[in-house]
Amino acid sequence: MKDVIEKIYRKTIEDLKKAGKLPYPLYYQEVFNQFSISEGIFDKINPKLLCLEDKQTERVIEDTIETINFVNESSQEIKKDSETLVDELEVVDSDEVKELVIKFSANLITKINNMEKRIEELQSELNKAYEELLIEPLTKVYNRKALEKDLKELVNQKRKFILALIDVDNFKEVNDQYGHLVGDFVLIKLVSKIKEVMKSAKIYRYGGDEFVLIFEGVDFDIVASKLEQLIKKIGKTTLKYKENFIKITISCGIAEFEGNESYDEILKKADDALYQAKKCKNCLVKFKE
Repeated sequence: MKDVIEKIYRKTIEDLKKAGKLPYPLYYQEVFNQFSISEGIFDKINPKLLCLEDKQTERVIEDTIETINFVNESSQEIKKDSETLVDELEVVDSDEVKELVIKFSANLITKINNMEKRIEELQSELNKAYEELLIEPLTKVYNRKALEKDLKELVNQKRKFILALIDVDNFKEVNDQYGHLVGDFVLIKLVSKIKEVMKSAKIYRYGGDEFVLIFEGVDFDIVASKLEQLIKKIGKTTLKYKENFIKITISCGIAEFEGNESYDEILKKADDALYQAKKCKNCLVKFKE
């Protein structure tokens, strides 16, 4: 916002000098309109708005309308102030002109600051809504949409990372024996154990009882060792839900991004390793070419 105001100011002064005119506030509006069209300011729609779900979109749109109305009212006030100032300038001497311009400038800065504050609040709310969209509601970890976004960014930037796929062994039997409420409880508890052991991981629910872990800046062997600790910890843990005592185990496949694979290829490497781990269950398998 400050950059835009600065550009409008410079352009205004430049044009006024060329035209040999004295500066007056109404001229800013004309220059702003020209500048907005040439720079395409109103064409730069925040892409985050396109990702929001219906309820979030409705709330953000309402706040956006409120902000637009606020900015519009402030603009109208500034325009009226400008017109009043121009009228008064015609009948006052130079000292009074100076006083009026200073007063107008102070008032203008206050209104612009208020407009900026409301716009910043709206941007913060939009960012929060966007973050909520990327969180899986049951386990409160990142969802598949977030995984796709982050993985593509890592792959495109060729940043080294390690990807692990975790799957609950015989999870269907848990749901069949105890019901889906207990199944949900198991997934929530599993995530808490993952967070407890794998502190450096970013965790995503990939689907059903599958979770993806991404590690950056960590040695492959250290990650593998930590995952083995996690597998043993889960295997030794008994979960209690009301009168039910549940034992589970997990299997894990792990792969390292070397910098030349695609988004699908790095996922397949980890999935191939997980497939091998599921044959034995309760173990870790490292991907090998």
